[in-house]
Amino acid sequence: MGELDLALGIDSSTQGTSAVLLRREDFSVVAEAKVRYRDDPRLAGFGLEGESPILPPSEEGEAHQPALLYLAALEAVLADLPRDLLARVAAVDLSAQQHGQVWLGEGGLSAVTALGARGAGLPAAPDLAARLKTGLAWERAPIWMEANTGVEAAALRDAIGDAEAMTALTGSDSPLRFSGAVLAHEAARHPGAWRKTRRAHLISSFMSGVLSANPDCPIDWGNGSGTSLMNWSKRAWDSRLLAKTARLAGDTMDELVERLPPLAHPLTFAGRLAAYFVERFGMSPECRVVIGSGDNPQSKVLAPGILLSLGTSFVLMANGERPHVSANAMYDGLGRPFMFGCRTNGALVWERVRRDHGLAPDDFEASERALSRRLPGLEGAKGGEAAPSGARAMEGGEAAPSGARAMEGGEGLPRIYQLERESFPRSEALDLGRRGDFEADYVGAVDSSLALMWLGSRPFASSVESLSVTGGGAASKGVLDRVAAIWRCPVVPIANAGAATGAALAAAIAVLHPTARDAVLPAARARAARAGQPIEPRPELVAAYHGSGGRAYLPAFEDAAREAGISF
Repeated sequence: MGELDLALGIDSSTQGTSAVLLRREDFSVVAEAKVRYRDDPRLAGFGLEGESPILPPSEEGEAHQPALLYLAALEAVLADLPRDLLARVAAVDLSAQQHGQVWLGEGGLSAVTALGARGAGLPAAPDLAARLKTGLAWERAPIWMEANTGVEAAALRDAIGDAEAMTALTGSDSPLRFSGAVLAHEAARHPGAWRKTRRAHLISSFMSGVLSANPDCPIDWGNGSGTSLMNWSKRAWDSRLLAKTARLAGDTMDELVERLPPLAHPLTFAGRLAAYFVERFGMSPECRVVIGSGDNPQSKVLAPGILLSLGTSFVLMANGERPHVSANAMYDGLGRPFMFGCRTNGALVWERVRRDHGLAPDDFEASERALSRRLPGLEGAKGGEAAPSGARAMEGGEAAPSGARAMEGGEGLPRIYQLERESFPRSEALDLGRRGDFEADYVGAVDSSLALMWLGSRPFASSVESLSVTGGGAASKGVLDRVAAIWRCPVVPIANAGAATGAALAAAIAVLHPTARDAVLPAARARAARAGQPIEPRPELVAAYHGSGGRAYLPAFEDAAREAGISF
């Protein structure tokens, strides 16, 4: 066996699974692979039909995926990485979409353990999905998009007192998508599956347990924070919240405690790599498996300050030592505290607007043209004057289009298009202000979603000197210009700031001696993330968003959003 000079990060996300290999010496990326659930023929037959990343729901707000899909995608992405590089991996760390969970039955505990036995991964052996199929207590995995748990989330909050008390205890105000409320809701709906459950894993601990043949793999503090069941400062399960969850689930507290994995520091090792992966993919038996974390904590590993992720959901993460009622407090993949706000209505909303207007999925020219031509404004305002002479289009020096009106005295609605009920800032599903013109609709959707991120994050991220941006939106110069203007600071696009890269960096850090980690982290982050050149705020956009005299977008938008029922 050669030198183990690489670290592997794997991200099991909402729409696919990706992997990144880092060189431990200089933290540079040496290989990447990605599979998308709905596009890869190896993943056909799992029931994800059409354009939705979830199984057809049986009630409003339900959001499930097939649990076995994650295993099939894991094998597919490992098969796509060079075998000679996999043989050099010293450690693997996992990222997974936060809040999702997988219920293992008694047979599942045995099946995971059996992955460590010699011969488990020989060519003739069944694949992971086949080996675990009968071991699942429930074939479905409820994920972070679940929105039918308002009753349970409120009950957990009430068990502690109010929003401030709940936030002080757990780091968050019991969001309806957090794992504890979802567990209580689904256990009550599916009591047969819950009775068969021996271990209620989060997706991250389930997958790390599979990689290490450890069915009792702990849950890290970051994902523990995303359950509404963990005492944030003590980093331990809270007995009052466990008791309430058990009652809602039709369970006893002792039975619930027995089903939950323990909590541990995110850099804890779950064990050595299971024989299954050694034999099937040629990896080293000396490779160690870190217990994993959520996609948000692993992404935050790559950013020293504030990180804005424009992915399936939009997330803003900022360093912070104390929970704030307007944010969610968590720990990153290195065990460091941070605050974040998450909008469910993220990139999928922008994609929906593009699709509604007939744009091809890979055709972004019209989107960029719209962002370059139109300044922010409330479309349809009556009685407003044309945009001031300083507010020019950003291409060709043309005047702003006639739809970009001053909002002084206007009666137009803000363009707020969110398909799902939202918790940041809190509001119901909204479809306001669309005009039927692509440029107006797209720019309005971009501006309103970024404005709501800015407004929602002000209480815990009010002072911003620079902002790192990642996710699909970071590839758009027009989007980055708008982010820089809204936050009034330089914006640094990060090419490799995906959760898989963060997990790979965490894996590389985990194998270092604890006293050496802090010294290498700044350079490691810069090299692994591949930060781009800073983009400075454009004066005309800053004026359009923040200017005075009743013409600025953000103050008028905030007033109109409050009238629409959005609370900040």
